[in-house]
Amino acid sequence: MKTPYSFNTITDFLLSQPLTVDVEIDDDAVGSLPLKCVEFDATVLYVGVHDFSRLSLDLSPSEVLIYMNMFLVWMRESLCSEKFCVVERFLDSAIVLLFSKRFGSEEPFLDALRAARWMGDHDELLFSPDMGIASGRVAAGFAGTPKEFTGSVFGRPVLLAAASSRMKPPGEMASCITFPADEWQGRSFPDLFPPLEFDHPEKGRVRQPPTWQIGEPRAVDFPGLGRMELRDIANFVHWMPKTAAREKAREWFSLIKSKGFYKNNL
Repeated sequence: MKTPYSFNTITDFLLSQPLTVDVEIDDDAVGSLPLKCVEFDATVLYVGVHDFSRLSLDLSPSEVLIYMNMFLVWMRESLCSEKFCVVERFLDSAIVLLFSKRFGSEEPFLDALRAARWMGDHDELLFSPDMGIASGRVAAGFAGTPKEFTGSVFGRPVLLAAASSRMKPPGEMASCITFPADEWQGRSFPDLFPPLEFDHPEKGRVRQPPTWQIGEPRAVDFPGLGRMELRDIANFVHWMPKTAAREKAREWFSLIKSKGFYKNNL
């Protein structure tokens, strides 16, 4: 059951909240434009499709579309128990999720970590998403053209989360979550990333050895932002799937063609 503080999209949120700014600007260069937004504190979880450029070169356009829809449905499972706001796709290669006390989250940063961990623990199709987290003040607002306005989110945390997702350290990691080091605030890693437990038919309750590790702060140069310390939480247990997502996308498209559902109208 959806709580009053959960929203499917940023547009849902904007239509239900008092706006921080609600005005129309008449600019002498571009003309009249509305400005409608809400400013609030949030944690941004940026989830990028890994190596999207290579994916687009290796797969046909329809296969990329199949892959993206598989990715989105898989991601949805990680958010079933979270109070979140799905914001938008950036250039069809990333999803941005907002976690905020405005959405009912008591610990937005921890909720973002939990959602990211789920993706790492359940990546049986080898999506290997690029994941970055950052917190701070954001503005959710409508942006677009006279033909269509859509909800979007803006601010330094969006930039930091996106940049952090692409600054993973080298190594054979199955999954990695990267964020500014000051986000950690001395938290206890074993409390936040306890080993998974499950019921074994013969051994009873079994606890897996820890698969996630937290790295030490490392200094990184951010273009336009200067030098900043990042931390990483990485999972080193790799899935051994029967078929990776990109292969399944090819298989589905091949089946669609064989069944006559693909019609080349050129």
